Amino acid sequence: MSVVTMGSDQIRALREQSNQAIAAHDVDRTVSFMAPDVAVGVAGGPTLHGRDASREAFVEQFADKAFVTYVRTIDQIALADPLRATERGRWVGRWRLKAGMHEQGGSYVAEWRFSEMGWLIHSETFIEA
Repeated sequence: MSVVTMGSDQIRALREQSNQAIAAHDVDRTVSFMAPDVAVGVAGGPTLHGRDASREAFVEQFADKAFVTYVRTIDQIALADPLRATERGRWVGRWRLKAGMHEQGGSYVAEWRFSEMGWLIHSETFIEA
């Protein structure tokens, strides 16, 4: 198995675990996939700097009784080298409202870097469709 295939497979597995953590509203597990200095561009919102800022945002999101989950679906992973990869895909957020299920989504790009901690998200940018 090549480095490219191994890295891509590992990132796909980590993204699935990340989706599961968000669905479970497990804030600690959700941010465990992020580098300490992660930068997250929120769709239609600010850029969050650092894992702690992302953690605070997820605590607030998970406290919203209407919030169900975010799902990120990978379209492509490109390894720049054995230590850096770019993930592109689509995201959807789901909220359970009185009028029924509400969905919002768009596209995203994430940069992953490999370190002694394994693959971690270094940056993510979410764009609303």
